[in-house]
Amino acid sequence: MSDIEKFEQLQTTIKLNPKNFQARRELIMLCLDLGFESAALSHIKYLLNIFPQDADLYFNTGVCFEKLKEIDKALIAYEKAVELKPDEPDFLYNLALVYELKGQLDLAMENFKKVIFYKNEDANAFFSIGIIYSKKGEHQTAIKCFKKAIELNYSDYFAHFYLAGEYKAINQYDFALVEYRKVLELSPDYSWAYFNIAQIYWELNRIDDVIVMLQKTIEKNPKDMEAYKLMTQIFVKDNKIEEALELLLPIAQEYENGDIYYLLSKIFELNNDTSSQIDTLELALENQNSLTFDINCVKFEYNNLKKELANAGKNKTA
Repeated sequence: MSDIEKFEQLQTTIKLNPKNFQARRELIMLCLDLGFESAALSHIKYLLNIFPQDADLYFNTGVCFEKLKEIDKALIAYEKAVELKPDEPDFLYNLALVYELKGQLDLAMENFKKVIFYKNEDANAFFSIGIIYSKKGEHQTAIKCFKKAIELNYSDYFAHFYLAGEYKAINQYDFALVEYRKVLELSPDYSWAYFNIAQIYWELNRIDDVIVMLQKTIEKNPKDMEAYKLMTQIFVKDNKIEEALELLLPIAQEYENGDIYYLLSKIFELNNDTSSQIDTLELALENQNSLTFDINCVKFEYNNLKKELANAGKNKTA
């Protein structure tokens, strides 16, 4: 039986007998699986009128609101679930995640640690604590947490990735590279790992290796603009104008991206192609939502070039 068939069957059962509470609970969980959060909430509300102290119902309310991006309501529901059942690790974990999402890192940390108190081999909790220590800039403690998460769940490539990031943050590049390679063993298509390896090679001035890793990044994620930026920087530094154009022109034709247009303008500037430089600066300004370069600087460059071009035209006429 498919989920939809099961859904219809449970609806029929409840219609025939609204007080079939078990069927209604099953339907709530199925609604959550199918993405029918509003339907799930209506059934939860019905049951809460009958079972007002049911912690599981409050927890599922929190799940619904979290899926609906109503974080404040999710927080209230999770807090109530934990109040009713304070030793349930899943409840504490979801509550901690919402605290973290709201930027309340100390409360998040407190609840993640409670998860470990009740379930001392919870890899996800160690990972989440590591994330908070990372946000606080406490890299050595974050490293310990990510290592523990990996010890409990070696296949978690996110834990390896964040561990690598902590090593990278304190310039322990050899350890970082080891972890990024483990990420790629576990998830060969994870483009961010290739890009971060490229960044390390850039710091180490291993330019040929940088290019190889950036090419792999773009192969895995053709929309990775940071990879295009770094690759362009390398080509510009080496005055490889044709290579830069070959890299950027196809992506500019496929995606309307302010950063790519601006990078192209710099290539055209090096190539003394003022007309194309102006055109691409104009396109960059038209796509400000994807332009991370300083908008005022881009406007200044564009206006200056237009003035220079206009003045040059006047001089020719004179």
